Amino acid sequence: MIDHERRLLSKAAQTAEGRISVKRDPDRSWPGDHSRLCALENDGHLRFVGEQAGPHIGGTFAIWQITERGRAALQVKEAQMRTPTRDAVPFGAGAPQR
Repeated sequence: MIDHERRLLSKAAQTAEGRISVKRDPDRSWPGDHSRLCALENDGHLRFVGEQAGPHIGGTFAIWQITERGRAALQVKEAQMRTPTRDAVPFGAGAPQR
């Protein structure tokens, strides 16, 4: 399963400005990541910077910047990814041996 929170925070943290943006679709709707970014903003992990017109007519971008709280949450998530869980069983480990 994809951890969208980690994916989006990581994407923002990798940029020099700590920003992430999504482009509004031609039909004026937002892609699915827009609502995920709004949720991260509500949690204090991102700060909404604003909307900006893109270089092409009709191209509008919503922009967020990662916060210190977001960076801390990302570090915790990445540490959890590196730490194996006690419940993890290697594939085939429980299979009967022949």
